[in-house]
Amino acid sequence: MNSLHPSIGRDPAGAHGTLRMWAGILGSALIYFAAAKLGLRFAFVAKQVTVVWPPTGIALAALLVLGPRAWPGITLGAFLANATLDQPLWTAGGIAVGNTLEAVAGAWLLHRLGFRTTLDRLRDALALIVGAALASTMVSATIGMVSSCCLGKDSWSSFWPLWRYWYIGDGMGDLVVAPLLLVWSRVPRLALDRRRPPETAALLGSAALVTLLVFAGQLGIGLRDYPLHYTVFPLVIWAALRFGQIGTTAVTFIVSGVAIWSTANGLGPFAHGTVHEGLVMLQLYMAVVAATGLLLGAAIAERDAAQDRRAADYAALQVSEERLRLALEAGRLGVWDWNVGTGQVQWSENLEPIHGLPRGGFAGTLEGFQEIVHPDDRARVNEAIRRALEEGSGYDIEFRNLWPDGGVHTIEAKGRVLRDAQGRPVRMLGTAMDVTERRRLEDDLRRHAEQLADADRRKDEFLAMLAHELRNPLAPLGTSLELLGPAVAGRERFLDMAKRQVKHLVRLVDDLLDVSRITRGKITLRKEPVLLADVVARAVELARPLVDTRGHALTVSLPSEPVRVEADAVRLTQVFANLLGNAAKYTPPRGSIWLTAECVGDEVAVRVRDTGVGLPPELLPHIFDLFVQGDASLDRTRGGLGIGLTLVRALVELHGGRVEARSAGLEKGSEFVAWLPVLPSGFPALAAAPEVARAAAGDGRLKILLVEDHQDTAESLAAMLEGWGHEVRVAFDGLNALRAAAALAPDVVLSDLGLPGMDGYELARQLRQQPGFGRVLLVALSGYGREEDKRRALEAGFDHHLVKPPDMDVLQDLLAAVAAGSAERGARALH
Repeated sequence: MNSLHPSIGRDPAGAHGTLRMWAGILGSALIYFAAAKLGLRFAFVAKQVTVVWPPTGIALAALLVLGPRAWPGITLGAFLANATLDQPLWTAGGIAVGNTLEAVAGAWLLHRLGFRTTLDRLRDALALIVGAALASTMVSATIGMVSSCCLGKDSWSSFWPLWRYWYIGDGMGDLVVAPLLLVWSRVPRLALDRRRPPETAALLGSAALVTLLVFAGQLGIGLRDYPLHYTVFPLVIWAALRFGQIGTTAVTFIVSGVAIWSTANGLGPFAHGTVHEGLVMLQLYMAVVAATGLLLGAAIAERDAAQDRRAADYAALQVSEERLRLALEAGRLGVWDWNVGTGQVQWSENLEPIHGLPRGGFAGTLEGFQEIVHPDDRARVNEAIRRALEEGSGYDIEFRNLWPDGGVHTIEAKGRVLRDAQGRPVRMLGTAMDVTERRRLEDDLRRHAEQLADADRRKDEFLAMLAHELRNPLAPLGTSLELLGPAVAGRERFLDMAKRQVKHLVRLVDDLLDVSRITRGKITLRKEPVLLADVVARAVELARPLVDTRGHALTVSLPSEPVRVEADAVRLTQVFANLLGNAAKYTPPRGSIWLTAECVGDEVAVRVRDTGVGLPPELLPHIFDLFVQGDASLDRTRGGLGIGLTLVRALVELHGGRVEARSAGLEKGSEFVAWLPVLPSGFPALAAAPEVARAAAGDGRLKILLVEDHQDTAESLAAMLEGWGHEVRVAFDGLNALRAAAALAPDVVLSDLGLPGMDGYELARQLRQQPGFGRVLLVALSGYGREEDKRRALEAGFDHHLVKPPDMDVLQDLLAAVAAGSAERGARALH
């Protein structure tokens, strides 16, 4: 079979490649046909059913060694073998298709299991036994018997008995013939070359002799009742131990061949009853022998590989030790030995140059060592020596060393005290090395780390500025779209589309900033007891537009008893809204989405399940990683930056929970489960989830001062506010805002934070100091949306902080509440 292998991978368009391809197909067909005719000689219960069927192993080996191009040869050989058996062509074709699909299924399963044809791992042997011999062989037996019964060749009442015989024969082909062909085609003579020829001859001769005596010999009546067939196992063990799978497969094949011939001729321990019954019992016995041999051979191969790795590791260790010795020398590391009783100190010869002394310049005493220590460090060194002697704490210190030329070096010394039987210190052994250069490098690294931290801070400032600059043009764009909505007939659909895109872009910016804060650990949750039902209701409300747009059926099921969790209601709402939004986006139109919750112990599991596109198994372990997306198409029609699920995991973990993703595969839907700790029942205080329900609009006309240095933003927002019936005055900087506030006496001040000259924070502080401005509602409008920006705004005197472009519904609700006289500063957090 190896002679055909070079044809694989050649260009079939060329004449040479085409010739080799057809030669491979015809060769496979002839080999399969010959083996099939041999196997059919043992078909004693039906013409097409035999428990001896080597072609199964030949077909599997051909696909694994030659590749998928070998399947036509298998089909042709199987068809000819059955067609020449007085079978109808339809029956022969059905059986041929079953034989081909059996081999294809077996090869596919083995490839999926990471199978290696050398069978040098236990997982390979198990894969062949389970995936090929036990699983894939069901295909041929089933298709073949259905074809035969449907065309009347066999009765349906005999379906299962004949199916079992067929199945056993195919399985033995995979267990005996396939391993032999696979191993010998991939590593020919590998094991035999390493052994002495006499041992090879002894093994093969013993296998043949024992098999002939046990299975082909005329056993005496007294010996027939003894289980002499078990004498085969020592030969299999011998082959596995000394020759690996090369010897194991050869011995198994020899034993199987001789045993089948002997049993068919009425000889051997299995020659009881009919010949067919004897062959069935023999094949079951050989299945045990073959499986044992394969597993033992694989185990021995793994053992040998482990021994080779250990030998390589030992050699590498020796090299590593030599490298370490050289490295210690290159690092100027020396060894010292202090005799506590005599006071003598012995140094290795390289310690003197380390301390800046000439050869023979060290006095060899503790006092001589103390003289070369920097005067400012001597007391600390003596204290470290005392502690080591008295407390047994070890000697580990760095000190400065004065060189004769006046230079100062840093020495690192380590030591251990040795004591006598009474616990008295007798010796101290240790090492010393010059770490002056290392300390200099550490100082450089420290400075570089500070520079990196400063660069990271500047990066955060840049991101905040980027968000601000992105939001500035978005604000007038969003407001202008609102203004065009009621005025231009027939364009509502396009205006709604543009509004959605603006909101989508704003959400992307917010998510990017959230990820930046979370990854740096700079996000702070405002936890308080909340009802899970309130949070879920808010999340459903946020996700409802996308769900309805795509025509999904959304089902929400919550426990009948109230479930309380300690959470930041806004952030937890964001978690469930993100999961619902993902389910809506990745589910084809008119799909189904379920949000359910159930209490399990002291946790609640909130599940979001859909009938969407699902997730491939290789993506599941990484689905929560940053920038990982399930939509890998070039057009990326579902959008997103791949950060939504990262936010979900981070926020759930900040709440003390965990999140996991499940999917049965592509086109089989997905399920995301968020586990959160539950508060005990009867917890006294509950905080309502964030509400943005529309306030009842009042008819009152508000006087509004709008402070905004971006002219387009100011003009568009002023026009919007005037369209709502309010009186609006615009100021473009802080000083003009103070003058306008004194003249207008506004009810509401909407102010940007990044103003030229006097910024928005200072403007708020000065307004609060003006008489009559204590009850004026101050609202910050800014592109800066970090938590510290919101905190600074509230500390400066603002009542609310809205991120540009502001949500018009929220702004209108706020103004309506002020107009109705029901606005309460700080009553809710607006994000």
